Amino acid sequence: SGALSTRDVEILEDEMGELLAALRAQAVSIVDSFDIHDKILDSTLGCWDGNVYERLYEEAQKSPLNKTDVPMAYYKYLRPLMKAHPQSNL
Repeated sequence: SGALSTRDVEILEDEMGELLAALRAQAVSIVDSFDIHDKILDSTLGCWDGNVYERLYEEAQKSPLNKTDVPMAYYKYLRPLMKAHPQSNL
């Protein structure tokens, strides 16, 4: 029938896991070899100076999701649910 058996899929998954594990150590070098500029990638993780955490924090501060202390979705969706179903006193 040409279809893969369950065992075939298991073998393929095992092989893929081994190949990915072998490739993992070289992944950054492989991607760096493409020589795509950081500005094109727009990546906070792949920045040239290695200041990953500082850049992640800066980008999170710029995100529209973080413009207010409490997201509007809380007031629109969660707050009404919480008022309708008060917390148990257990």
